[in-house]
Amino acid sequence: MKVKIHFRITQDRAGIPQNFSGARRFVVGEGQAIEELARRQLAADYQIPPSAVEICAIEN
Repeated sequence: MKVKIHFRITQDRAGIPQNFSGARRFVVGEGQAIEELARRQLAADYQIPPSAVEICAIEN
């Protein structure tokens, strides 16, 4: 299943406050925790802690 995740990043990897919003498409399987998967993937991509990623909306 493809979903579109709208997210917000609240700090960069140095801990400096940021205000960046974006959206990205993810392919997820049935029964997976979409929010946790997206949060971990976005944190890895931007090299920031997972707590700095806020999931705002999920679209199908």
